[in-house]
Amino acid sequence: MFQEQLKAAFENERGLVAKECGKAGDTELQTATVNFYKRLDETITGASVHVEQGVQCKTGCSYCCHFKVDVSANEVFAISDYMSKTCSAEQFDRLVESAKNNKKEMAMLSLSKRIVTNVACPLLVDGQCSAYEMRPAMCRKIHSTNVDACKHSYENPEDSNIENAEHPVLAAITMTMLTAARDGFKSLKLDDTVYDLSEVLIYALEDNKYKKRWLNGKKAFP
Repeated sequence: MFQEQLKAAFENERGLVAKECGKAGDTELQTATVNFYKRLDETITGASVHVEQGVQCKTGCSYCCHFKVDVSANEVFAISDYMSKTCSAEQFDRLVESAKNNKKEMAMLSLSKRIVTNVACPLLVDGQCSAYEMRPAMCRKIHSTNVDACKHSYENPEDSNIENAEHPVLAAITMTMLTAARDGFKSLKLDDTVYDLSEVLIYALEDNKYKKRWLNGKKAFP
């Protein structure tokens, strides 16, 4: 029954994203991303009422904000647009500096080393996400049922035997809708590469040419 519901949710979300993208213009794509996030949040909220296992995430808890975050290009551009509109000049400059530092650090890490290395998200400010309303779907997916496991993973990033504390039902729902949304963008011949947020955010923040590349059906980032 649950698998059938996930399949139906996938088809519905994929169709909605593709429809909302319209002619694949900048405004339409931004709107499609924002609406996807709204539907995802509403679905998670609704599902949370029916699951038994409690979620222990609280404001100010930022262990997961130091782990690798996979994002699609539309999510990166949604963040950069949001931050350019909501940040003061000082806040934006601080974000750019943090994003640059992260990119430099990423350049020195192999993929295997990156996975086991804690790197603070450039959007993390005083223990909270500065782009919370526009945070990526993979961040919205995290609903921990054991904060001690999160802490242990943060303190021991190379330990692969740590319990996966994510709520299984909420994680499954999120991944289904996320995969569907990415497939919706892909249906419009847009780059659906999965990127590391800490590695590519600086490109979107500093130069609009990367968005233009993506809108033209090319690979968004180097």
